[in-house]
Amino acid sequence: MKQQPGIVAAALACAMLAACAAQDGATGNAPAEQEGIAGDGYGVDTDARWQDSPGAPAEGAGPLPLDTGRLVTTEIVDRAGFGRPVTAWRLQVPAGWQTTGGVIWNDGANCHSNMVQTGWSAIAPDGISTIEVMPGFAWQVAGTEIPTDPCPVAAYRTAREFLAAAAQQSRPGARILDYVEQPDWARLAQQRSDEQERRLGHGLAPGQTRTVEAGSVLLGFQQDGMEMREVLSAVVSFVSMRGHSNGSAGTVVSYRAPHGRLDLALAERVATTLEQDPQWLDLAVPRLKRNVQAYFAGQRRQIDEWHSREMAIINARGMADRHAIRMRTSREIAGIRSATIANTSATNDAIHRRGLEAVGEYNTYVGTAGTTVQSSIHGGSRVFQDTHDPDRAFSTDAPYPDPPSGYVELERVP
Repeated sequence: MKQQPGIVAAALACAMLAACAAQDGATGNAPAEQEGIAGDGYGVDTDARWQDSPGAPAEGAGPLPLDTGRLVTTEIVDRAGFGRPVTAWRLQVPAGWQTTGGVIWNDGANCHSNMVQTGWSAIAPDGISTIEVMPGFAWQVAGTEIPTDPCPVAAYRTAREFLAAAAQQSRPGARILDYVEQPDWARLAQQRSDEQERRLGHGLAPGQTRTVEAGSVLLGFQQDGMEMREVLSAVVSFVSMRGHSNGSAGTVVSYRAPHGRLDLALAERVATTLEQDPQWLDLAVPRLKRNVQAYFAGQRRQIDEWHSREMAIINARGMADRHAIRMRTSREIAGIRSATIANTSATNDAIHRRGLEAVGEYNTYVGTAGTTVQSSIHGGSRVFQDTHDPDRAFSTDAPYPDPPSGYVELERVP
């Protein structure tokens, strides 16, 4: 399928919305939540909405004295993908936050979003507040799917629908408090994707179209008896061709903290520093492309092998049918020849017999019990034979003969 390379490139190019936002230092779309401060990024009275959970925030849940004023550069590393550690992403997080995770590969996966995944987090000293980069997802849009595409089928037609599903998967039972579109992030993601495709020398296939959406969803949920807040954000690329559509989110970015401690200003400060390492991208995209091509080559081999098997069956069946036709034709020809020979022989026998009858002045009749009776032409044309004694027979020309009991009239051999 020609659309796969374009989707792979989009999945890498739009891997994280924060990286897209970092292109021009966008700072105006993210809402800010701090204790006693209401941001307006979600277009609602967020103070009131954040107070909708029982007892939120809990007693003593005010902001801890976390030192977030000093950011340090950290790396998300691909340690096993290329035989040596390669930095995949760089970003800044508050000093003293503990980081874990990285990039992992699964070349045997069918859908490209499962071939390379980022799982990384930075955990605050309170052990609860966390910034996380979670694996992305690629899918065929339900109603447009084709059987040769290995990616799963899902109904998500917008970034909002995808994030709502991602929220329920990562936080079952979480309340979706709000959603905000991020058109600036989507625009920058599109620009970044175009630039990367030009640098890598490939892009969309002829006839393909791509749209990019971005958004953030605000969640509320309970964790260990504590009311939590979390923002999930993603950039989603939709690539379509001839009625078939695929959606792809390179990663999902999460920032969560106890209610009343969620510092979205910090999340944005971190996001504006996140950028993808171009050297890793130069290594990753060709590998993804090879994996996708290997999958479709294997699929093509399976189709060809199936076709060869079916053709062998058809050919064998055809050979058997043709052989049966030849055998049936041979039998029919042999039957015709046998019948012709038999007819010729019977004719010759009849001619010979009649010649003898003419000379001997007699006719031959079909007798009883497989016998024949020869009767002189001068004795009469009607011949009767005794069924009990085949040697006893008589002939007559009487129009109304009255043979003795046990006699039957015989037919002349033609």
